[in-house]
Amino acid sequence: MAYDIEPIERCLIRCLTERDRKRFDRAKRFVDETLRRSTDYATAHRISARWLKFLCSRKPVQRDLDPEAAAKLRDFATVLGLPAARTREFFNLGLLGREWRQWCLWGLLRGPPELVAQITRVTGWEYFERCRRDDAGLILLPVHTQFARLIVRYLRHRGHVGLTLGLENDRLNALGFQTPSAKRLEHARQMQAAKQLLRRGGIVFNAPDSPQNLDSSRSVEFFGRQRKLASGFADLALKTGAHVVPLAYRFSPRGFFVLEFGAPFHAPGLQSTDDERVDSLVGQYASFLRDEWRRYPWNLQWGQLRNYGLLPETNPASMAMQGPAGPENDESDDSDAVRHAGGEARPA
Repeated sequence: MAYDIEPIERCLIRCLTERDRKRFDRAKRFVDETLRRSTDYATAHRISARWLKFLCSRKPVQRDLDPEAAAKLRDFATVLGLPAARTREFFNLGLLGREWRQWCLWGLLRGPPELVAQITRVTGWEYFERCRRDDAGLILLPVHTQFARLIVRYLRHRGHVGLTLGLENDRLNALGFQTPSAKRLEHARQMQAAKQLLRRGGIVFNAPDSPQNLDSSRSVEFFGRQRKLASGFADLALKTGAHVVPLAYRFSPRGFFVLEFGAPFHAPGLQSTDDERVDSLVGQYASFLRDEWRRYPWNLQWGQLRNYGLLPETNPASMAMQGPAGPENDESDDSDAVRHAGGEARPA
């Protein structure tokens, strides 16, 4: 089913004065005309995303479009301990991410991978290339973000395919693994297949921040709470000699996506015990994960935020996320289409 933006537009139009309705109509005509003239997918996607950002930043839309979603965002902001200056940003971009995901995610997953590549900018690609210069395998550790599933599509476009390890329950159920014992056997089979693939120099995807598959895990401090991170990737890396690289895929308020590769993890030498080496690798992923949460909380999957709120508090003084917002966020461009049309559309 195609995404329908008209309900969001109508939600805003109802609250506009006659003068501002004219401004809105001019802005809408500008957007429609720009899309009509666009000759490439990337430009059309960027214009549509920035128009959607403008709509999602308007108070009537935030208040009336989906009151239940708005209440969840307010609860998330409170649980995260966001300072007042960042709460508005979190609310605006959190709603944008939800609507953006509904608008295009499934189409991008089903379409050709080159569409994802056209609208994705990459940072840290040199880390990925460095790890592919020898015969060692590579374990990629994504963060559970709104558009994390597009990572595989982008890498496929670049000619890199891999095995996804640690499928969650809903996907296992869809594959016919219904009982706990069947799921355990499938996880064991996946682990063995991953080990063999890494020894041949292949790529394995594994998300340690999943709330499932935590039989092998380590507990870490996480913004004043204790959470478990899966440690299976560390065991795999130590047994196969594979490189380990964290990565995150996020939407930018400027209308495109960013794929960020972190620096390869450093594995302690053989003078350390196996437990110490596993702890070190898990700790490095935890540091990368904290940084993503601190800088881009609006980009996280809502299920991750909900699960965080259920964790027991251990140090309330360290819960607030006081770090700066990410560099892609630029509030100056959220009304580009409106400014081109001659003014800002404000509600009555």
